[in-house]
Amino acid sequence: MPRRHSITASAPGASGYLPEHTLAAYELGIRLGVDAFEIDVVPTADGQLVARHENDLTGSTDVAAHPEFAARRTTKMIEGVRHTGWFTEDFTLAEIGTLRAREPLPALRSTEHDGQYAVPALPEILTLRAQLAQEMGRPVGLKLEVKSPVHFAGIGHAVEDLLLRDLAAAGMLGRESPVEIMTFDLHHLRPLRERGVENGMVFLVEEDPSRPVPGEAGATYGDLTTPAGLARVRETAQALGPGRHALFTGMPGTPLGEPRRLFTDAKAAGLRLDCWTFRAENIFLPTDFTRGDDPAGLGDMAGLAAAYVRAGLDTVITDHPDRVLADGVRRSKAAGRRICDAAT
Repeated sequence: MPRRHSITASAPGASGYLPEHTLAAYELGIRLGVDAFEIDVVPTADGQLVARHENDLTGSTDVAAHPEFAARRTTKMIEGVRHTGWFTEDFTLAEIGTLRAREPLPALRSTEHDGQYAVPALPEILTLRAQLAQEMGRPVGLKLEVKSPVHFAGIGHAVEDLLLRDLAAAGMLGRESPVEIMTFDLHHLRPLRERGVENGMVFLVEEDPSRPVPGEAGATYGDLTTPAGLARVRETAQALGPGRHALFTGMPGTPLGEPRRLFTDAKAAGLRLDCWTFRAENIFLPTDFTRGDDPAGLGDMAGLAAAYVRAGLDTVITDHPDRVLADGVRRSKAAGRRICDAAT
């Protein structure tokens, strides 16, 4: 039986075309032909989960244009990095409902849809998933990334409780659920397993192997991608989600290089391989897949995704699902391999 592959439109859905983390971007990704969409969730002040790539609202919404919120601009340390802006945990859901999404990469992507879409809450997204599955008569998956659980726990938000509340209300808990839970914090997944959560789980991996893994007693992401580390991961998760540069030897601004042994080591540990994030603009591509000199020009992302699939990748997380599906990965689907939509 051929190995099944999954094309996942990255965290924001088809965010190469519409502002990320909006219902419109998620829906577009599914309608372009992928099997699942991927979201990131962060909490509000009143304990609701909303979809943003991070809790800083500054770059992805019009919050700076709201004078009533000017006094809430502040500086915080989040996962060891200093951030200045407006943060979801300082706003109620109703207040966030007054904001509108903006393109966070305006130098590379069109801003013509700025101001058109709201910031969705998790229950709205779960409803959209169910509606699309019913309308299209096929499974629609959801890859749900929990952002910065250590930071939020430290300020009184038990994100896992909020997550389980919303998933239970939508009937989305259980082994057969189309919702997978993802995070860079392995110690966030373990308590979910201990509480009986049987959903699929993905441990996301930073591209820098020297970075410490939160809650893992000094272990780095490099430590957890050795054969011994992968065996530890497999005790909790079914899949590993490394960044693109963790899987090939090439670095940003160089050719792709050769596949790393993480491909074979992950499979030997029994882990599916998901990978983030495939973007079509030249500035994000290895030099042997760029086309022209314009950093915002679109290169050969379909060819790049196909190279990863040939090396053993199972899930491509991308902002441009149509371009991935246009070539070699579409042939994988025709051969009986699963295709998904999702970004991270």
